[in-house]
Amino acid sequence: MKIIIISRPDFFPGEGNAINRLFQEGMENLHLRKPECSREDLSKLIESVDTDYHSRLSLHQHHDLAAEFGITGLHFPEKQRKATGEELWQDLIAKGYRLSTSIHDLAELERLSDAFSYTFFGPVFDSISKAGYNGVLDEDFILAKNRNTPEVIALGGINAFNIQKIQRMNFDGVALLGAVWQENQSLKSIKSIKSIKSIDSFNLGTGGLSPRQLIWAELRQQFPAAIETIPEQFIAKGQSPKKSIAGGFSRRIIRDGRLQFVSNENGEVSHVQSILLALEAGCKWIQLRVKDRPKDEVLEMAEKAKLLCDSFDAKLIINDFPHVANSVNAYGLHLGLDDMPLRKAREIVGEEMILGGTANTLEHVIQRIEEGADYVGLGPYRFTTTKQNLSPILGLEGYQRILHELSLRKCYIPIIAIGGIRQEDIASLKAAGLYGVAISSALINSENTKETVQEIQQILC
Repeated sequence: MKIIIISRPDFFPGEGNAINRLFQEGMENLHLRKPECSREDLSKLIESVDTDYHSRLSLHQHHDLAAEFGITGLHFPEKQRKATGEELWQDLIAKGYRLSTSIHDLAELERLSDAFSYTFFGPVFDSISKAGYNGVLDEDFILAKNRNTPEVIALGGINAFNIQKIQRMNFDGVALLGAVWQENQSLKSIKSIKSIKSIDSFNLGTGGLSPRQLIWAELRQQFPAAIETIPEQFIAKGQSPKKSIAGGFSRRIIRDGRLQFVSNENGEVSHVQSILLALEAGCKWIQLRVKDRPKDEVLEMAEKAKLLCDSFDAKLIINDFPHVANSVNAYGLHLGLDDMPLRKAREIVGEEMILGGTANTLEHVIQRIEEGADYVGLGPYRFTTTKQNLSPILGLEGYQRILHELSLRKCYIPIIAIGGIRQEDIASLKAAGLYGVAISSALINSENTKETVQEIQQILC
């Protein structure tokens, strides 16, 4: 992903040395944007930058300085671009210049000259450097792939906590301004900017702490007794989804996946607390299921849940929120019957993420198989208070009937029993042919959660 840094709009003491340091630490390209600056002041700043880096600068003003200093990058703001013709662009390209521009409406993208290598577009998020300069895209936006246009560089409000969203939106790169120069954070950050692959490797604007470390510190405050028992090295690096190969869910299913814990909350336990309880008891397959809460709240819970799951070497499945699953690099996504279609979700989360779907009937199971689900959560087994708008109850006979029909049709997919499952139900469900079970209240309300998990795992495995 292309990463471009834009200078502060004002001049400041030692700016040339700061720019040199940024290049030394790995910065690939710097746009010198100094609105209303004089030619003399800009020239002095360029003189203070090592000549080895001049070819990696792009000028927004006083383009005539490019030939004098060996600068190859020229940026044309939107207004200037619209007042200039194609003849000039082609002449500059012939002379070896690299051209860029800006747009504020993606509809203009198709009309841009192919003389431009890339264009800035924004603000994508609320600007860090400009108060009141608000983002114009919603979080579900995805830029079309295979465009026959200049590269599109996202600009505006990009920081440590949202930079991964840019990759998922299919932008070709990011332009950073406020997050780099704010509070002198720039000299700490550029080494890690070059190889942004996960949220852990980007620490702009956080005082040297990565987002995972910040979340970890908050978890320490919330659950001091439990967190202190986890070795520090577990927070250093998150897990990645397993690689996909042909063959369905069995390609990635692990024995631990036979027992799934679904998060729950009541007057005594929050979703994150219930997950920690399950992890401490030995569950290795965790589903964060949050309903009727804003996406930003779900994302905050998911970040904490992912860090906890990583710490216990467990897999995290996100229910219902594909963009949240992407944000935290979850192992999987689970969708209900009334949620987004599985095929659309697959376009968002990619091929490597586990994708599960809820079913209540034989037809639902076959539908999920045709949609490309990796597993099916079939239920409810009995009445449960953890789910609103409950589908018809199946009971043991319902499972047996559906599994028999699937066998006759030669339809095979791992099926997880869900909905009001108790410990005493599991042996008969396993005997009926269920691959595994999902539990919630049965674990939270257990007097000895660790013993409960061990006994269930023995039955299933």
